[in-house]
Amino acid sequence: MTDSDEEFLTIGVFARSSGLTPSALRFYDDCGLLVPASIDAKSGYRYYTRAQSKRANIIRQLREIGMPLDKVAAALDGDGAAAVEIVDRHVEELAANARAAAEAAVSIRRLFDEKYCTATVSAAEFASAVEQVSSAAGTSDDFPVLQGVLIEVDGSSVTLTATDRYRLSTRSLVAPCSPGAPWSRIAAVGSLGTVTATGTLVLTATDDAMVIDSDGARAEVDPVDGEFPDWRTIMDGLAPTVTRVVLQRDFVPLDGGTLRIAAGPNGVSVDGVPVPAQVTGSESVVFFDAAVLQAAVASAVGPDLMLDIAAPDQPMLVRSALDGALTTLVMPVRG
Repeated sequence: MTDSDEEFLTIGVFARSSGLTPSALRFYDDCGLLVPASIDAKSGYRYYTRAQSKRANIIRQLREIGMPLDKVAAALDGDGAAAVEIVDRHVEELAANARAAAEAAVSIRRLFDEKYCTATVSAAEFASAVEQVSSAAGTSDDFPVLQGVLIEVDGSSVTLTATDRYRLSTRSLVAPCSPGAPWSRIAAVGSLGTVTATGTLVLTATDDAMVIDSDGARAEVDPVDGEFPDWRTIMDGLAPTVTRVVLQRDFVPLDGGTLRIAAGPNGVSVDGVPVPAQVTGSESVVFFDAAVLQAAVASAVGPDLMLDIAAPDQPMLVRSALDGALTTLVMPVRG
């Protein structure tokens, strides 16, 4: 980080002020929409300035109305009139299926003098996150801890993660939190599936479990004992990305079989059919089971996907983001 009179903010502080999670900020950095003001050469830590808050807020709001990355970039790069025209055109395209945006309801939060922080989340977003990650949870009685979903509350976001050792899916949600210590609990998938999907949820931890409050009702989530795998270490240990692809999420054909994905400077093709995409990095050819890849794509958030390809025999990261982010590991197959 260079010396400057400008105040630099860590990614965590900037996330809280902008309404984006740190994982979403990394996503928008990697696709070039919101590049940090400075990156420490030794640690790799990202730093932002308060002057970037306006751009972050614009990105967040455009993504909340489902605007694709290429249109967001065009709006940011154009002048005021051009940006307004892009937004208006996008809203017109969505008008047939869009519902009028409602004023955000003011969350009525209970005041606790608790040891642990409490997180307030949209019930619909939480239910969606549970559905998105729980498909990666294990079913074997040999590893009962993998039959649960790890829920982490860190003061500004809620992160849900599941893995069966062959797949891994993690989703983050923006979540205002009360003061208190961060916490994590492993929750049985079945008990999470019974939580209401309407209104607002308040997630609270006890010393050995967690409870979820909604509209005056309280449900204690069934805990799963054991030590959950360190999924962040797993992610950090992945082979480096050699090819990065940004494309629309409808690129996977609905029929089954094995898909051949070729990406390089000349673009992207799926089973020989060209697909509109933005590609950076070297040329790669990878093969996937269509049903497995379709499941990962179907659970994505937002209209776009980022594919991080390392090698034909290494997991591919399928990444997507709105105000939070979803990351799924997909194993390739032999071609």
